Amino acid sequence: MRISPLIASGIIILALMVAGCTTPATQSPATTTAVPTVPPGSPIVGSWVLESMVSAGSPVVLVPGTTISALFGPEGRISGSDGCNQYSGTYMVSGSQLQVSPALASTMMACPTQIMDQATTYTRILLVPASWQVSGDRLTIQAGQSILVYVKPVPTPATTVPPVATPAAPPIGSWDLTSMTYMSGGSSVTVMPAGVINAIFGQDGKVQGYAGCNDYSAAYTTNGSSMAVSGTVKTTQSCGGQLDTQERAYLGVLGTAARFENIGTQLTIYDAQTPGSKLVYKPGTATVSPIPTAIVGTWTLIGMDKTGTSITLSPSVMTTAIFTADGKVSGNAGCNQYNGGYVLTGASAIGISPLATTKMYCPDPAGRQETNYLTIFQNAATWEVSDVSGKLTIGAGTGNSLLYQKTS
Repeated sequence: MRISPLIASGIIILALMVAGCTTPATQSPATTTAVPTVPPGSPIVGSWVLESMVSAGSPVVLVPGTTISALFGPEGRISGSDGCNQYSGTYMVSGSQLQVSPALASTMMACPTQIMDQATTYTRILLVPASWQVSGDRLTIQAGQSILVYVKPVPTPATTVPPVATPAAPPIGSWDLTSMTYMSGGSSVTVMPAGVINAIFGQDGKVQGYAGCNDYSAAYTTNGSSMAVSGTVKTTQSCGGQLDTQERAYLGVLGTAARFENIGTQLTIYDAQTPGSKLVYKPGTATVSPIPTAIVGTWTLIGMDKTGTSITLSPSVMTTAIFTADGKVSGNAGCNQYNGGYVLTGASAIGISPLATTKMYCPDPAGRQETNYLTIFQNAATWEVSDVSGKLTIGAGTGNSLLYQKTS
């Protein structure tokens, strides 16, 4: 049958109208699945202790008494110790390839040169893209001719801590030390303190006091009768002989606290590492002295002396220190941010805790200035704010000092 041109045109128009009224099929947006940085069940996950190290083809003899470790988490986090400082960051595994992010955070405690050199070598190798392999209880990371070999840590035998007779009440308040038991030369020694030693446990998780020569502060946590103390910082005055020995022993036991017993009239803290080591206190009357307002505020570095030589500061690099009234310090070291704690003794003594800092690469002059600054700041021993100029001077031994101008 022949269709007239008019009818044919009508059919085409109708078809186009129907097509125009038809709702197009909706396309679902493409879904993206996050690519895991660590495959499930990867054997790299877990705690490892460095057994040996080769740098650029040359074996490195590890410093006796130091422990270098790495904890690879299943979520792509890495943390550990470089033998001197604690570090943390992220990592990614792809097949047999390993990449640790260069943006590692690290504390900034000063150690002997040999240990610092070892830590620098270890970190440099760890941050290079490398291959990895787990064979038995050994992890091998290799980047060219540099090799790190780890083993699984040996479990530490559980130590026996004297049982707590009654549930421990929180140790909140002021306590005066009445006796101390610690290990000396392989023997257990119990002594009565020569002079005043005390501890003030605050509701804010901070313990502070006087250790017989220097003021100190630290963070503490309790869970039932368990206790942990960390981040101890003190000033660096020396009182000589017996007082210095006594102070080291006291802070050593307190810093490794494992359990405590509070019966109201007596507080006993037990050491985590040495059975029998303990601190015994009675209720005290000491109170926390407020931090002088003179040091509180934001300070900008305007001068630096190192070993008696004035260091020329780069005009393009700003270095700051912010001291707060709650004993915290932070700032910009010239390239990286840092933070930690501080404590004061008397009118002029200061102590800075091991600092945590970002790990961004800093080319000179910022890198060189930052290194000099943190070395001096971390070893701060004295402070003074001039009544005339209002400037803050931080001293760190003969010929080492930092000069700041207050900005807020």
